[in-house]
Amino acid sequence: MSTTPAAVTDDPHDPDVIEHVNANIQHGWHLDRFLEWIDRRAQETGIRPHLMTLQELQDGQAATVADQLGLAFVEAPNVRPGSRNVLLYDAAVFRPDSKWVAYPPEIRHRPATARLHLIDAATGALSARKLSVASVHADFGDPSARLTQLRWLLANMVHDGRLGLVAGDWNSWPAGRAPLSLDHAEDRAYALNRSILDPDGTFRPDDQADRLMTCRRMVDVGRHAATVLGQTGADRPTTGHGPDKDRQRVPDADLPPGGLGPIDRTYVSDELPDALISSETPTSPEVRAMSDHAPQITRWSRSGLWTVMNRPVVTFRH
Repeated sequence: MSTTPAAVTDDPHDPDVIEHVNANIQHGWHLDRFLEWIDRRAQETGIRPHLMTLQELQDGQAATVADQLGLAFVEAPNVRPGSRNVLLYDAAVFRPDSKWVAYPPEIRHRPATARLHLIDAATGALSARKLSVASVHADFGDPSARLTQLRWLLANMVHDGRLGLVAGDWNSWPAGRAPLSLDHAEDRAYALNRSILDPDGTFRPDDQADRLMTCRRMVDVGRHAATVLGQTGADRPTTGHGPDKDRQRVPDADLPPGGLGPIDRTYVSDELPDALISSETPTSPEVRAMSDHAPQITRWSRSGLWTVMNRPVVTFRH
């Protein structure tokens, strides 16, 4: 039995609003522009991010973001130097579970993970349940590795009855919003990297991560905002812009009826959308100049999350 949370608001000045930002900062090249944009948005809207899941940051950049925005951060070590996943959170809003230790398999971009209690704004009390958060950059060239990474996350972080928020660059499409075919994409390496081989011997564009999430009853936040909350553009594509992507473009004849879906997506446990206020994918020229991926910004009701994160549930250790 679920408890109906308090009515949510889309007023960013409301102290009840929690903002989450997910973004792939293309090799960290334009991090300064991204931070300037975040700062300008904060001045315009009156709210700063409370939770961030970022990908492709370089050595030392996580600390730069944390220092500038006043956030705590969790950085995933890499098998080799270079891009890494980072998770940042407002320590006045979330409290990490100190007993949580990540042990992902040896993959190129290890997920940054944390288990976070929500802090009651009035009393400082911690929520009974924890939110398992992960910043993910799925393998760009191996569909099997993408599935292995996702299965690890779900098996280890989002057990039955537990809450999860898993966001990042999935390097695959949502079901129903993948290209009908990649046969006419000029970049054949890209086409193969984004394709899976079906039992009948034919290749098709990869949508396995989204199907796996749906089977697990995780909710695609952008899709939910677009289809349930009626927020136009919440599920628009996050990639494909820029001259260096010309050879990866899918001809119009091979596009699905609803157009391509986003590569970068946020998924949450099916209890959490009750607390969702909005999801937005900005695509202004300024944003497009910052990275080859558009960010996703989601806003949540803090009181709504508190309700969900204090529901009595029975969990079992597998």
